[in-house]
Amino acid sequence: MADDPTLTPRPETSMSARPEPRAGVAPIKPEYLLDTTPITDKVDARDLNNDRLHMDDAAEGRTTPGESEGSGRDAKRRKTKKDRGQNKARQFPIIREAGPQLCRQWEKTGECGRKSCKFQHGWDGYFTQKPSDVRFDPEGVLSADEPFVEHKAGNVGGEDEVGRTIELGTTCPVMRDLGYCPYGWRCRFLGGHVRRLGAGDGEASTGQVFGEWELLGQRSKDESSGRWRGKEINWPDNGLFARLRTNEYPLPITTRYLAKIEPDKPFTLSRPTKPSHGAKAQAQAQTQATGPKGNKRPLSPSFADEEGAMNETSAAGAAGTTEEEEWNAEAAAEKIIVSAEEAALSGLQSGADEMESMEVALAPLEGKLDSIGNGVKDAADKSSTHPAYAETEAIDVPLRPEEKKRLRWEGGLYLAPLTTVGNLPFRRLCVSYGASITISEMALSQPLITGHSDEFALLRRHESEKMFGVQLAGGYANRMVPAAEMIAREFGDGVDFVDVNLGCPIDLVFNQGAGSALMDAPGRLGKILVGMNRALGEIPLTVKFRTGVASGKPNAHKLVPRFATEWGAGALTLHGRSRQQRYSKLADWSYIKSCASVLRESLAEANLPPVPIFGNGDCYSAQSYYDEMDASGVDGIMVARGALIKPWIFTEIKERREWDISATERLEGIRKFAEFGLSHWGSDTQGISKTRRFLCEALSFQHRYIPIGLLERMPPMLNERPPAYRGRNELETLLASPFVGDWVRISEMFLGKAEEGWGFVPKHKSNAYGGEEAQG
Repeated sequence: MADDPTLTPRPETSMSARPEPRAGVAPIKPEYLLDTTPITDKVDARDLNNDRLHMDDAAEGRTTPGESEGSGRDAKRRKTKKDRGQNKARQFPIIREAGPQLCRQWEKTGECGRKSCKFQHGWDGYFTQKPSDVRFDPEGVLSADEPFVEHKAGNVGGEDEVGRTIELGTTCPVMRDLGYCPYGWRCRFLGGHVRRLGAGDGEASTGQVFGEWELLGQRSKDESSGRWRGKEINWPDNGLFARLRTNEYPLPITTRYLAKIEPDKPFTLSRPTKPSHGAKAQAQAQTQATGPKGNKRPLSPSFADEEGAMNETSAAGAAGTTEEEEWNAEAAAEKIIVSAEEAALSGLQSGADEMESMEVALAPLEGKLDSIGNGVKDAADKSSTHPAYAETEAIDVPLRPEEKKRLRWEGGLYLAPLTTVGNLPFRRLCVSYGASITISEMALSQPLITGHSDEFALLRRHESEKMFGVQLAGGYANRMVPAAEMIAREFGDGVDFVDVNLGCPIDLVFNQGAGSALMDAPGRLGKILVGMNRALGEIPLTVKFRTGVASGKPNAHKLVPRFATEWGAGALTLHGRSRQQRYSKLADWSYIKSCASVLRESLAEANLPPVPIFGNGDCYSAQSYYDEMDASGVDGIMVARGALIKPWIFTEIKERREWDISATERLEGIRKFAEFGLSHWGSDTQGISKTRRFLCEALSFQHRYIPIGLLERMPPMLNERPPAYRGRNELETLLASPFVGDWVRISEMFLGKAEEGWGFVPKHKSNAYGGEEAQG
């Protein structure tokens, strides 16, 4: 019987012959494993196991694996250091068409009110350099084998100047989503909303006509105004930025609150530094160099007061800009460099040029003062009806729970705030999979209250987000409270709650007293939370925090009772790691359980209504979600890195099953993201470039997913890396590729060929686990 080959397992697949699984390595069935070399290092999955060029080598300009890097001990040390941490020098230049730059005001209205405009006011020469249309079919058949996406046969518009760029078989994602396309002739899916004019059609045409073609899908005036634009809300009004930048924005609640808690410290928003001359300028320079009291030592980057620290930053950013440049959205957009935000905050901001698509009708320069004056009056009128306005005697205590909206989150599927990747299109994708609570990327309070337009882009909300919050970070009440008051007044109907970040471990944020640093400063933290609670009115205030700052010294259990009973928090989320741990080791769910018990006991003693508490850490499957929720007693679990790697985790949780999702179903999710991205960032060349960038950011996490049909045991674990393996078909293998070249290749299926000069550098060297949820 032992000689029967049907009964004797092959040695390479028998349990006794298999090597012991390594710690941290996913147990993939042996029939899917490739040559057991180290984690694959190449830029294209089609050459798997043939070459050993690491993706980060390609990103840094190396083209051969043996290129000289020195020798001996120093070379080994440099290589070890290079392969760790983040690629902090990432640069993503704005990609625009090579043709003439058109005046957007003229393009939208047919007129330009600027006295001197450097942009072109006509289409002459534009179409001779415009790239051809991109073919996009939202209903196209997806296949597990090459070419993966079946496009319709091409149908070029014609040989004329416009027709040669048009693909008549394409679909414009923006037109499909909104019913109109604001990008007009610049749209790279133009064939989806033009028609060729016949004899005599020109006179009857109601749209814009160029040569033989009529532009369709133009929006009406009603569609370009109002609170909701492009199915998104939380757009700043015309004069908001100017009022904030000139310190003209009224903040009555903030002013009275800070006067109560800090009577010796006058409150003011920072003002741009104006050029000075003579002795006064010398005195100012001396003050900036030595400090306000003439200290010999220059001011340190680690400021004791966030107001002084941030004022210098904003003044430096505003210096040299003219008033016309501030109000000219076109010129301002051209000055934005995405790499600046990467270098400053390692990706905490999602992109400055996003505001170019806002379609805000800017008033002429001559009318600015009137606009500012009217805005001040409107803001004062709004503040007079604020629920906290009249209660001057109680300004330094939080509102009563019954004065706030209740957050009934029990059983809610909560998507965490995620740096860079947690943008509006990604949140929209997660909502389509079942997420019911979403939150913005972390917004910094200082740029908000000083009128930096790029930070306001983080506040935008899609209509599909039914429960949406804004997360704020800052270290001092004189920045967090005014930011909360401004949000409540300007965007109150588009924000369901405001969350305070108490978990960000990044040094830049921590050293300025924000993020997880506030957990060791309960006095300062209490002032922030009480003031924000008052300033927000009926909008609930929530907090997201860690177990503490130092490992082995948790203090969250001391703060939890105060959050709800003293400081007025309407919901809590506890990440089961310390700041020092960052993302190493597993989350401490037993400590989360003890904190949940402390919260409920303190609420019962204070005779207060229930406050939901969510846990956070390592949730990667429906089984782990319900196991941890039942064991810890929390009201729900915030999903962070698990959603980055598999956004469909919300479907698994909702349906209480582990989904062996097919490769084509995963590719359909990627197509959805591309469509949502184009609708948000734009269907012109710049919008396609930005969508491709953030799609590659998403793929840099999604490629880590291992299909559960390939695993030897369940459930999958978040902290396990895949060895080199092949999928069950070509597409599954491609989607598992850790190579940048393959991510770009996937993007080209829906966004067309990558633009000349476009490139992508992954955020994390070697795509290392552990840095993606940098917001805490």
